[in-house]
Amino acid sequence: MEAELGHNPSYVWRSLLSAQELLREGSIWRVGDGRTIGIRSHKWLSHPSLFQDGVDQQLKVCDFINPHTKQWDRGKINAWFVLSSRDEVLRICPGNLESCDKLCWNEKKSQSPRRSRLWKLPIPPKVRTFVWQASSDILPTWANLVRRKVPIDLKCAICGTNDETVIHILWQCPLTRNVWALVRGRLQKCDSSAQTFLSLARTLMEKLPRRDLETWAMVTWSIWNAQNRFHFEATQTPPHAILKGPVPLMEDYPEAGM
Repeated sequence: MEAELGHNPSYVWRSLLSAQELLREGSIWRVGDGRTIGIRSHKWLSHPSLFQDGVDQQLKVCDFINPHTKQWDRGKINAWFVLSSRDEVLRICPGNLESCDKLCWNEKKSQSPRRSRLWKLPIPPKVRTFVWQASSDILPTWANLVRRKVPIDLKCAICGTNDETVIHILWQCPLTRNVWALVRGRLQKCDSSAQTFLSLARTLMEKLPRRDLETWAMVTWSIWNAQNRFHFEATQTPPHAILKGPVPLMEDYPEAGM
C-alpha cells in the first residue's frame, strides 16, 4: 500500500493507486503476534492510539504482549496508554503468537446507512463498487491525479472550462447534463449544484426511490466509461449512446431494471 505513481503511469496503474486512500481508510490491523504492527504507524484501534508522555512510539504491539502468558502485559498497557486507548486495547484478544498480523476490511467502518442502501441495490457488483469509489473521491480524474503530483492539465478535456473532478465529470459537465436530460423520472429534476459527488449521492439516496437510484448508478457508470473512451481512444460518445450503454450489462443482470 506504499506504491508510487512513477514517471509515466498507465491508466490501470493510476486507477489502482487511486484506491490506496480508500483502502487505508477502510482497513484495520487484526493483532496476531503483534510483530508487524507499529503502535503509532499502523491503524489497529478504532481511533488514533493515545499514549502517556515519554513512550517510545517506534514500539510494536508485540512489545505489550507477555510472551509467556500470551496475554496483554497490563503493567505496560496501564503505564503507557491513556485511558481511552487502554480500555480498547484490553478488549482486543491477542491472536496465537505463532500467527501473523492481518490487514482486514473494517466492516463497521464501511457500513453507514446510506452505503448499506447502496450495497443493497440490485445492480452489478462492479457498478456498485464504482459508485462507492466515486463517492469516496478516489477515481483517477485529472484533478485527483494533479493532487497526487502528476504533471497534467486538470481542466476537463471535453468542456475545457472547469476542473475535471468527479462531480464535474459525472454530473455537471455540459455533455453529462445532456445525458441526464434524456433520463426520465425524478433524476431529470435533481439539482446540479452539488459541491461533491458524495453530497450528491447522499441527497439522491434520501430523495429517490430504488428504481431511480438503480438508473442513476448505471448511467453514472456509463458516463465514466464514455469519458475514458474520449481520453484514451479519442472517441466521443453521443448522449443517447451513453444512456443506452448499460443496457447489455442489465440484460446479463436481470435483478436490476432501468
